[in-house]
Amino acid sequence: MIPVSLQISGFLSYNQSVTIDFTQFDLACISGANGAGKSSLLDAITWALFGEARRHDDAIINSRSKSAEVILIFDYEGHRYRIQRAKTANKATLLEFTVQDDGKWRPLTEHSVRETEERIVQTLRMDYETFTNASFFLQGRADQFAQQRPGDRKRILASILGLEVWDSYRDAAAERRKRQESELAIIDAQLEEINTELSEEDQRRKNLRQFEEQLAQAGQLRKSMEESLGSLRRLADSLAQQKNMVDLLQNQVVSARQRLQANADQLSERREEHAANQAQVAAAAEIEADFKRWQELQAELGRRDSQAANFNQYQQQRSGPVTAIQTERARLEQESAGLLTQQGQIEEIQQALPGLDEQLDASEQCAQALSERLDRRGELEEQRQQRIQQQADAQSENKRLREEMRLLRERIDRLAESSGAACPLCGQPLSPDDRLALIADLECQGKEMGDRFRQNQHLVTENDALLAEFTAEVNALRQVEADLRKQQAQHAALQTLREQNAGRIDEWQSGGARRLSELKRILEEEDYAHEARAELAGVDAALRELGYDAAAHDELRREESAARASQERLRKLEAARAALAPLERQIAGLEKQVAADEKEVTAAEAKFNEADGQYRKAAAALPDLNGAEDQVRDQKERENQLRMQVGMAHQQVEVLKSVRARQKNLRAQREDATRQIGQLRQLERAFGKDGVPALLIEQALPEIEAQANEILDRLSAGSMSVRFATQRDYKDKNRDDKKETLDILISDTAGTREYEMFSGGEAFRVNFAIRLALSRVLAQRAGARLQTLVIDEGFGSQDADGRQRLIEAINSVSHDFAKILVITHMEELKDYFPARIEIEKTDSGSSAKVVAP
Repeated sequence: MIPVSLQISGFLSYNQSVTIDFTQFDLACISGANGAGKSSLLDAITWALFGEARRHDDAIINSRSKSAEVILIFDYEGHRYRIQRAKTANKATLLEFTVQDDGKWRPLTEHSVRETEERIVQTLRMDYETFTNASFFLQGRADQFAQQRPGDRKRILASILGLEVWDSYRDAAAERRKRQESELAIIDAQLEEINTELSEEDQRRKNLRQFEEQLAQAGQLRKSMEESLGSLRRLADSLAQQKNMVDLLQNQVVSARQRLQANADQLSERREEHAANQAQVAAAAEIEADFKRWQELQAELGRRDSQAANFNQYQQQRSGPVTAIQTERARLEQESAGLLTQQGQIEEIQQALPGLDEQLDASEQCAQALSERLDRRGELEEQRQQRIQQQADAQSENKRLREEMRLLRERIDRLAESSGAACPLCGQPLSPDDRLALIADLECQGKEMGDRFRQNQHLVTENDALLAEFTAEVNALRQVEADLRKQQAQHAALQTLREQNAGRIDEWQSGGARRLSELKRILEEEDYAHEARAELAGVDAALRELGYDAAAHDELRREESAARASQERLRKLEAARAALAPLERQIAGLEKQVAADEKEVTAAEAKFNEADGQYRKAAAALPDLNGAEDQVRDQKERENQLRMQVGMAHQQVEVLKSVRARQKNLRAQREDATRQIGQLRQLERAFGKDGVPALLIEQALPEIEAQANEILDRLSAGSMSVRFATQRDYKDKNRDDKKETLDILISDTAGTREYEMFSGGEAFRVNFAIRLALSRVLAQRAGARLQTLVIDEGFGSQDADGRQRLIEAINSVSHDFAKILVITHMEELKDYFPARIEIEKTDSGSSAKVVAP
């Protein structure tokens, strides 16, 4: 990973946006005072890549900012990537991951932050722990790799060397082995089933012979039953023919009876019709008199219809003025209703006026009270500004007093620690008594400063409480101001409504009330539509002169309608006179036909009774045909079932051939699966930590050891060397095997000791040599993934000679890395590097500037 640019804003000590261009240098130091923000640059890189830093969650956000954001652009294996990570207070982290294609950024961001972080780790092929162990000498963590437990050292080294791919090979082999074992278990279960099935062969052949014998017996019985059924069916056919003859005779009896009944019914109808015609002829005089009366009523009705036509013409002339009178009255009533509604509204307004006046008075009084409360805001604001100024002066003085007290304490400590005759501060001669007096005087000054400091702190605390009260009261007055504006607007609205209501009352009293009274008189006296009323009076006079009586006309219509039936009665009388003779002839013929039908019915019933008796006697002697057919059908069904059982038994015997072939095939598959499982188990062991990865680590350790000793030789002037031990004896003396480990053994002038026995500057040199050897070896390997080296505060534990050697070691490996960054706060070291990033802490936050040749 080679950084190209880093942009930080609102992150840790960096409040304002800061951008660092890494393309301006290959080797540089990051310099600045303690706490300026040097290590925060490295935290920004690891936070962007892995979400890891010294602080977590909202703690990484600058105290003056609401959010933190880091944008890191870097090159890796021929591609350029960009990571943008942002965190807003009390909200979730945002993460975007993109790669540059043809000058455009293509997103690689996944559905969630966790999935995106996993993709970044997969892309870099290293996690935070591996990254910092191999490439970052973080502040206070230079010994992180060496301080790991021996087992963890091997795991981290394997990850740094890219050996995690062998874990995937081992997992793939294990997965394939498990699949083969599952398939082997299935094959064994299938073979078990096949063996069980083959053991049933003798029983299956025995069942087949039994079913075949039962089928032959059932076939013979079915043929015998079918022959008996044939004889029975021939008897049934003969009886059926006899039954058909009986049914035919019965139908003839029914037909004869139906003809007899039909002729008898017709004879009865003709006799009734003859009697009705004779009754019509007997009432001839009455019918003819009614017909004459109807003719007279019809003539009178014609005269009244002519008179009614004249009456209708006058009625049509009357509808015009009646409509005009009704229209005018409706208009006047509508106008009156509208004025009544308006009168009700005016009465409601008059009733509401006293309450509206009271609201106006109350609104005016409330506005006056709010205005009086606002008069205090200016005084409060002035007092608040005074307190703010006092607080600022006290804080400024305390800042100065804190620095002066610190310097004073240093002077007192130097005087107390000094045992010489000269003052350690100014170099002048100083006796013990004078030293004690000077210390007492300085302590007195310090006490005065401390008292003043505490007074100022008390004043700041007191002002904080007062300012909170002033702020709360000023905020409350802002609400009062809003309430005043609202009250003034409400008062203006009430005043406008009061004026509008008074105007409506005046308008009603001047016009609407008088018009309502006038309309009431006009409607009561019917003083409207005078022309239409005159026209209506003329038409009514003409109607009275005509003398038409509509009721009498209607009565005449009813009498004529009632008498109209005499015309139909007269027609029926004439028809009855003409029909009497033909009816008498038809009745005589029907009487003869009924007598002949009665004789035919008697003869047909005698024939039917004789045939039916013979049939019933023959049917009683016939055996049960349906039962015989059911027995034959049941026997056929049983024979079919036996035939199916024979087929199934035969199939169960024949299928054993294919089962034996399948058994042979499964045995071959089992042998193949067993062989593959054995091979895969060998691959698992080879791909495991004690297999190929262990061999690769064994091969890499001599090279790392040689590189570390080369660097350590320069750092220690040839007095120290390092050796890696990958195995050790178990505590159990009875065990012949060795325990896998990764111990670090250091040799110096005092002998060989484990790494844990060293401390201070010597331990740092060992750590630096091992870590730098790791990075250097990886950088020299084909397809190396670590191309950046960062050293954070590694010089404080070294003397001048040790620092010089560290710098020489760094320069000696600079050609193996694309970027090397060294962080230091020691001013004398800045000039040893060709470029530097200067970090400065200001009131607005940390700032960074690249100084390159």
